[in-house]
Amino acid sequence: MDSDGTNGDSTNGDGITVGSTVRYAGTGSVGKVKRIQERDHELWARVDSTGLWYKASALEVLGEEFEQKEWDKELTLDELKRVEARKMDSINNVQQILEAELCESGG
Repeated sequence: MDSDGTNGDSTNGDGITVGSTVRYAGTGSVGKVKRIQERDHELWARVDSTGLWYKASALEVLGEEFEQKEWDKELTLDELKRVEARKMDSINNVQQILEAELCESGG
């Protein structure tokens, strides 16, 4: 593995490359791929907008015509709570996956 966390190539078979703009369908999160890493025979991509790792197969490449617009809408407290809850769910899911992988490798 290279020092940047990739396996010497910044692209996977689905056309995702470092710098690609992608969307995670589960939450609609959009961002740019910062790193790609293979782990347990699966490709994972780290997205800048969330700071989270996603399976590359769960990401949709949006293409160059997609322009991420600044969000100028003010959120209500309830909307903000829902956004935070979705982010926490995503973080908890990743933590559960990592904990399960660490437990599987025990002595």
